[in-house]
Amino acid sequence: MSASFARRLLDWLRARDLELMGLGTLFFALVLGFFRIADRVQRGPLSIDERILMSLREPGDLAVGIGGEHFQGMVRDVTSLGSGTLTVLFTVGLLGYLLLTKRPAAALYVVIAVIGCWLLNDLLKDYFARARPTIVPHLMGASDPSFPSGHTMISATFYPTIAELFGRLIQRRRLRFYLLGLGVFVAALVGFTRIYLGVHYPSDVAAGLCLGFSWALLIGIVGRLLQRRGVVESRAEGEPLESPA
Repeated sequence: MSASFARRLLDWLRARDLELMGLGTLFFALVLGFFRIADRVQRGPLSIDERILMSLREPGDLAVGIGGEHFQGMVRDVTSLGSGTLTVLFTVGLLGYLLLTKRPAAALYVVIAVIGCWLLNDLLKDYFARARPTIVPHLMGASDPSFPSGHTMISATFYPTIAELFGRLIQRRRLRFYLLGLGVFVAALVGFTRIYLGVHYPSDVAAGLCLGFSWALLIGIVGRLLQRRGVVESRAEGEPLESPA
């Protein structure tokens, strides 16, 4: 490869948004991952699902999760982070903040992310109609179809989306990565709780993560493009989100 060709290639890449290209590639990889999981689930039970569920229970009593009653209580608290009630409360509070700080487009962005995720999850649950796990007793109530996990999917959409939204208002890259990593961690933690409580197969959770993250990525990509066009606010008027120090 000649030096001139390498320079032209580098200039061409610089003229494109490599970050958006990377996000787009990750989006398609996650969507593909969801379809691969869905295809496997439709062909019958997965032995790894059952092994993982069994590994999280006390050998002598499948009605008790590993770690005992105290840990089970902690897990139930964490799983509520993906519940519809808390998601609505967090969303309403966030919308109030965005509207008070004159970011109506960002508020609409959040509404589309949350409502779109809920609708998509409901449609997929009805389509696949997968029954809840029965190999271990449930440690909390759950009755709707199992695939994909709703708590996991909404968490994988909501928390990274909020992290991305506030990340675009912050200059420091390290802080943006921290917020995004925190959002991903919370979503993964909620997913673990659904498996631990016995109300979802691991494949339900994996599918929920793939689809939730991909929806958050799609919303984030669109948000970045709209921000560049001035449609979505990049910063509140006279109100920096972080100090210049």
